[in-house]
Amino acid sequence: MEDEEYFFQQYYSQVEDFLWFDEAALPPQLPVNNQHDQSAFLKYSSQPFKGFRTKSWGNHHGPNDQNVNRRMVEFLKMSWKTTMIEPVEPERERNHKHMMSERMRRVKQKDSFVKLHKVLPLGTKGDKNSIVQMAAETIQELQSCKEDLKRKNAELELALAAENHDHDDEENLEDAKIKLRVANPSSGIDSMLEVLKFLKDIGIKTKAIQSNFSSQEFSALLEIKAKIGAGEVEKAVERTLFEVERKFRCPF
Repeated sequence: MEDEEYFFQQYYSQVEDFLWFDEAALPPQLPVNNQHDQSAFLKYSSQPFKGFRTKSWGNHHGPNDQNVNRRMVEFLKMSWKTTMIEPVEPERERNHKHMMSERMRRVKQKDSFVKLHKVLPLGTKGDKNSIVQMAAETIQELQSCKEDLKRKNAELELALAAENHDHDDEENLEDAKIKLRVANPSSGIDSMLEVLKFLKDIGIKTKAIQSNFSSQEFSALLEIKAKIGAGEVEKAVERTLFEVERKFRCPF
């Protein structure tokens, strides 16, 4: 009787795995009743024969018992997960950078409000709205003060220019002394006031006055600055005193 050939399934395992064969586990040989029904092949079965299996060192059963198809499926799953995770990492990094940038912006903004609050008037509240409102009011006040200072500066410049002009005019004036005397004056004080007014009207500056008032006589010595000579000024003053005495004595 010819030996029958058996085909059996083999399991793939890692490098340390190996196949082993157990003769005792083989199925018994079938008796041959009819030569015409005999076949060298057996019907294919999805289940492996008992006795043909993979065995790991130390009789330890683990991941090595898995077949190639299952390992391939798991490998494809892991590859697919890795492919899906890779685009997510840059997105997380961008979100992290945006969060850090926003945090730094808020810190700088808070520091700016604190510094602004320090220069505002005392009593200003610490919230952002109060700080902004008070800062706007302070800016308006400072702008008004700036305009006032500009106006005052212009006025001072005009006054300084006028003073320099008067100083130049004074340099062209000559010092002079004039003497005044009125016998039995009606009012020595009024006469003196009229003389000073007259000198001012004609542009003569009076530097010093020495006067003596009595019912019998009014006398005075005036130091003046004038473009004309002292004699001419003295004659003009005497005419003024004469007119004053005439008015007091003859009011009508």
